[in-house]
Amino acid sequence: MTNTFDPDRTRSACFTGHRPRVLKNCRMDDLRLALHNAIQEAVDAGYERFYCGMAMGSDILAGELVVSLREQFPWIKLICVFPFLNQTESWPEEWQERYHRLLDKADDEVTIIPADYFTDGYLVRDRYMVDHSSLLIGIYNGSARGGTAYTVKYARSQGLETRLIEPGKYRF
Repeated sequence: MTNTFDPDRTRSACFTGHRPRVLKNCRMDDLRLALHNAIQEAVDAGYERFYCGMAMGSDILAGELVVSLREQFPWIKLICVFPFLNQTESWPEEWQERYHRLLDKADDEVTIIPADYFTDGYLVRDRYMVDHSSLLIGIYNGSARGGTAYTVKYARSQGLETRLIEPGKYRF
């Protein structure tokens, strides 16, 4: 059964994907190009709103690509969805900087849920993004466990189309 919380969900997509440790042996230029192509295909198909979970790795990369595509498609929107406040406190400086640069370029529609850290914050964020989208774009290695696996499974259970990029195809 498909959720219907967001009337614009038919033109909305969300992202999921692995963190830097899973992607560290990938040819990032090739992976970035595959993700760029998936996002551009979504825009060409009429998608206008892109929900980004703002996590290190795939999320921030996808958000950066949405922002770069705005030069060609100025009507597309980046919506940031946070699992809790101050999620970047323990992150390396490089990722904190990328996060803040991306946040500065995000559209006015920034959703923060919940306000304080709790263990299921990431899952609540992921469900929120899926519940407001009709397409999931992800970088997913097929693993059965973890947040990306959960999000892919939940999206499929909600009837979302999924476009998944296998990072193993881009290994050194």
